[in-house]
Amino acid sequence: MSFFSFEFMRLPDALNRKPLDVGCGPLSASIGEDGYIRSINHFHSRHGFITLEPTEPFPNDKWYDSEYVRHYRRRLIDQRPASEGAAGFGIQPKGTEWKREFFWVRNHFPLIRYHKPNIEIHAVYIPIHHDGMSGMTQQLTVTNCGEQPESIPLAVGGTFSLHRCSYGQLTEGGPIPIPRADLAFTASNNRLTITNRNLPAEASLYFFNGEDPLELQPMEKLANRPATYIYDTELFLNSGESRELTMLCLISEEAGDPADFSFDELQAWMKRAWEETPRLTTDGRLGAEKPIIHRNIDYILSCCSVPVDEEAVCIITDHQLLPLSWNRDSYYMMRLLLDSEQYAHCLYEASYIPAFNNQVQRTVKGHLLWMFEQAVRPNRYWGRAYLTNGFCKDDVFQLDQQCYPLLQLCEYYDRFGDHQTVVRLMPKIHEILDMIMEYKDRERWLFQTGETPADDEVAYPYHFSSQVLVWHTLTSLAKLNETFSFTNLELLEMARLVKNDILDCFVTPHGDGELFAYLSDLKGSFQLYHDANDLPTVYAPIWGFCNSNDLRWINTMEFAFSEENKGGFYDGEYGGLGSVHTPHPWPLGDGQELLYSLQIGDDRRQQQVRRKLAGTVQWDGLFPEAVNEHTGDVESRHWFSWPGAFISSVFVHSLSE
Repeated sequence: MSFFSFEFMRLPDALNRKPLDVGCGPLSASIGEDGYIRSINHFHSRHGFITLEPTEPFPNDKWYDSEYVRHYRRRLIDQRPASEGAAGFGIQPKGTEWKREFFWVRNHFPLIRYHKPNIEIHAVYIPIHHDGMSGMTQQLTVTNCGEQPESIPLAVGGTFSLHRCSYGQLTEGGPIPIPRADLAFTASNNRLTITNRNLPAEASLYFFNGEDPLELQPMEKLANRPATYIYDTELFLNSGESRELTMLCLISEEAGDPADFSFDELQAWMKRAWEETPRLTTDGRLGAEKPIIHRNIDYILSCCSVPVDEEAVCIITDHQLLPLSWNRDSYYMMRLLLDSEQYAHCLYEASYIPAFNNQVQRTVKGHLLWMFEQAVRPNRYWGRAYLTNGFCKDDVFQLDQQCYPLLQLCEYYDRFGDHQTVVRLMPKIHEILDMIMEYKDRERWLFQTGETPADDEVAYPYHFSSQVLVWHTLTSLAKLNETFSFTNLELLEMARLVKNDILDCFVTPHGDGELFAYLSDLKGSFQLYHDANDLPTVYAPIWGFCNSNDLRWINTMEFAFSEENKGGFYDGEYGGLGSVHTPHPWPLGDGQELLYSLQIGDDRRQQQVRRKLAGTVQWDGLFPEAVNEHTGDVESRHWFSWPGAFISSVFVHSLSE
């Protein structure tokens, strides 16, 4: 299959690099710079998310060891010692003399170009989805560019373990033990299978040389840890000859007979995937920031939007380290989709916009159905984090996470006018409002929380940015109620009372002025702090809670970006707003400062933040959780969709500035 007519974008030589990601919803994968597939991950109805990768499962005795959690998260970034087996799996040209170049095809499929004298290889990685079946393909086009016949040694296979994803958190809210690996490996004909009977699940890898099956060395093996299978072979090419080598990986929840497909059918599935790729605009608006927007949209849709049935879609915060769903994170991820749909003419060719708009609506609607109908609420409230199957992993009450689903429903209706979906979910709205009222103070219209939006414990139970979010949610619901009459509650009056009590209970003197405290006990005790996770604070003027010239809000934000913000601000060349959760600057904090500078009209500050973001963004356009304040290197979570979604939304909205 020829792909040379498609648009190529070379990846920049950026400071921060990570494996490249691609997916099709139920399935996602990451590819290392050596060309090996580092992992293929897949939805599992019982366990949420499972992974085929070269490393061992997370140890069940390390859940509360935060340093080990950080170490384990780096396993797909750091180079493995040769004694531990291959760094991944697939079809790999042997030898150390290859030079590599890295590209996106239509900013969607990873492509690696290997070359040395007389030989050139293009390896492209394409996920497929057909008739309920999802798979990952690797296709190598090997060309002899010289004048003499050439032989190219190849390694087929790699190191494998098939197990449940870890879900290990820095602030563990309730570990779910990983089933012991009970692995069976079988190589026969052109098929390599890895089965874990304790999940259950099976991965099947099929290899082709041209259109013909690539026959493997037979093997059978049982193991309880990762095992290596590598079949060494050689490709002979005459002068000017090209050959395609293809691998297809399928993952299923049950062991079974080989999949029934022909090579021509596989080529047709890959061709369809090519044809469905986004058509990007080439105009100069947004400049270097446009590829960042495209990549973050693509990552959300291809790797983080996991269909769990015909309608519902779970939105996970990343596909690799924490394939769990937070209402908070997913709200801002869906917000980017809604913003991008509104400005689609600036991002995509006109012929592609209807398909994009349809995909956005299906995804946001599917996520609403998943939150309201499938995410289990054992104690009436949404928990901290969820598996894709709707199981509540961390049964902790966070006030803001009760608001985001309601707010997303309002914004979805504002954008698409989908009357039927609102009517379907209406009975849940009053139920959620009644539950939130259980956390109201006896006297004040303010509401308790069990944790901050950083998933950290609170010194005082009343949290400022969450109260602003409650106010905004009630105001938005009041507008929705005008059309649907789902409650007799006086929502606007409730919002007014919330705002009045916020102003009464959170405004505190600081220096020569006043600002909003981070936490309060409503009895005169405050905590002064601001966190990169507290986005409602920076959105307060946009939502109408206050004006952008409100000195209390300005003082709060200036405090946030200063050394007075102990534990929240980190000084240095790449310094900025971060979090005690991971004590370094966070791109989320830089996104806040960018949005703040746009609101107050500080052009110098805006450009300074944009330069910092350009220096810390990873080479694939995604942002990590935290960076080093002095070097800009990634300190935590190379995979984390929320910051890139928020920053990209700010970039998109700057189109209207």
